[in-house]
Amino acid sequence: MNRKKSYLSIIFFAFAFCLTAFVAGCSYLSMSREDNTATRPNFYGGERNLTYNCAVIKGKVISPDVVKKPNLLIAYPLRSNEGELNDYILLNSTSPFMLYLSEGRYHLYTLTDFNNDGFYTQDEVSGVYGSLSSPREITLRKEGLIKDVEIYASQNNSGKIVFPREISIDEKQARNQLTYSGQVSKIYDEKFSLQNGSAGWWNPTAFMKAFGARIYFMEEYDPKKIPVLFVHGAEGSPQNWVYFLMRLDRSRYQPWFFYYPSGIHLSLSSQLLYDELMELHARHGFKNMCIVAHSIGGLVTRSLLTTYKFDKQNNFIKVYVTLATPWSGFEMADASQKYQHKSLPSWMDIGAQSVFIRRTMNAKLPRNIRYYLFYGKNDMVCEGRALDERAVSDARQTFSFDCDHNSILSDRHLFRKFKDILQKDFY
Repeated sequence: MNRKKSYLSIIFFAFAFCLTAFVAGCSYLSMSREDNTATRPNFYGGERNLTYNCAVIKGKVISPDVVKKPNLLIAYPLRSNEGELNDYILLNSTSPFMLYLSEGRYHLYTLTDFNNDGFYTQDEVSGVYGSLSSPREITLRKEGLIKDVEIYASQNNSGKIVFPREISIDEKQARNQLTYSGQVSKIYDEKFSLQNGSAGWWNPTAFMKAFGARIYFMEEYDPKKIPVLFVHGAEGSPQNWVYFLMRLDRSRYQPWFFYYPSGIHLSLSSQLLYDELMELHARHGFKNMCIVAHSIGGLVTRSLLTTYKFDKQNNFIKVYVTLATPWSGFEMADASQKYQHKSLPSWMDIGAQSVFIRRTMNAKLPRNIRYYLFYGKNDMVCEGRALDERAVSDARQTFSFDCDHNSILSDRHLFRKFKDILQKDFY
């Protein structure tokens, strides 16, 4: 029996290796050894085991100090006072933040390098979530999102907040997180490199420390132009959409890009997208929008549209287009969960029998959103999965093109059809 199990495991990993080489820019496989693991907290008793980061805390650090200094934000795990602290990021004096963590209980602290020696120590605590004498505990569950967390950091707090242990963190070891929703960037910005997009799949923890999951603009917001939000797939980045960006009518439309680590749970990506989108809607009040998604970006956006209400005052999403999305999931992803190996959170979600696929596909898209399904005739990744009846039944129209899973992003016939849809539905 053990020999049979071992044999099946070898077959699985051989298949996985071949599929990686075949898919290239849009893979669906197991996790890099470099991504962080942590001990799963013992909420209900029983044995602890290893888990990957799977939840997010969003908020803002606010500093009233006249002299502005960077703040080191630390998520301090309450499970133990021992071991190395890894969950920290470097922020501007006043800055939004996004922490990607494992399940567990945490206190949040800010440290400021008051003596300018390049190190952050337990004597330089400048802020804490909660009161100075009583930190407020945050409990994270799998795929959870805690938001609107505010921490006030000031030199006036020096000596008033007790850090639980002695530490000394070299500033050079901390990742700077300087991104925010609605940030204007160029498509050739280094953060959008294909290497960074790949890191978002294989090492989502490092990606989240550096970039979080944000919606980026290519120009300042213009109320006269309709936002077109592009959502990439596995190992993707905004640079995957260069063909669309170069041909989009910029006198009528403004391109936005949701840049996220594709290796995290898809339901968590969907939650983060919703939160970013609603933040921008509250800020700008736009009345029309088109969402365009490729590959598993289609699963993320369908989850968005079927989980949250986009009607009445939030009926700004008018058009929805997906390209080469594997709606039915992958049977091999289901089979892989039977064996002990490092598995990406997103890989757990794209199994054909996964809870995420079942819930996302069984829910109907809102009727007020006009949905169009595009797929490639030569797509060996999606194959029949792109034509799942549950997706097709929601579509106003379904279009096929002579391209594969990745070349669908640069097909001139497809873009011409996309352009026609925008013209017809918005003008």
